[in-house]
Amino acid sequence: MKKIVAIILAAAMMLALTGCFGGNSNQIQNATTDEEAEKISAKDFDKDFDGLNDYLLEKGYVFGKDGQGNSLTSKIKYDIVGANDGIRYYFTDNKTFVEIYDYSGKQNDTAKKILEDIKDDGKFRVFDGLDELTGKISKSGKYVIVYNEKNKYDYDKITDELENW
Repeated sequence: MKKIVAIILAAAMMLALTGCFGGNSNQIQNATTDEEAEKISAKDFDKDFDGLNDYLLEKGYVFGKDGQGNSLTSKIKYDIVGANDGIRYYFTDNKTFVEIYDYSGKQNDTAKKILEDIKDDGKFRVFDGLDELTGKISKSGKYVIVYNEKNKYDYDKITDELENW
């Protein structure tokens, strides 16, 4: 009898622990189905920095909030890379990210170097000692999407959209 009670208690404890540790409460449910995403057209959005961000959000390629309502975006120090504006979108692990920069205005020497490095080999480094980042420039040359290739994420679906901007 004691063995049966011990087994039942162990099973109950395992179920309780699975409930606590089994899922990620910050997981994001994509509100846009593939079918809905196909109906969303880039031509319906302004061809500016805000339009690009709105489009990527609407398509479900980036997210503004997680399942708990926590923000997955942050303004970043875009002036460090010589940009006019910038935003970072985090994914559920808070390590994987995409940064979008606006280079539509006058470009300083830092901006010119970063854009040239991206054009040369798709990579750049802001400061020595930091990870080298991957970047892709929009068709117009005004916007850049930046990410760290070390993170496992399909960035192509996001960067391919730059053809529309």
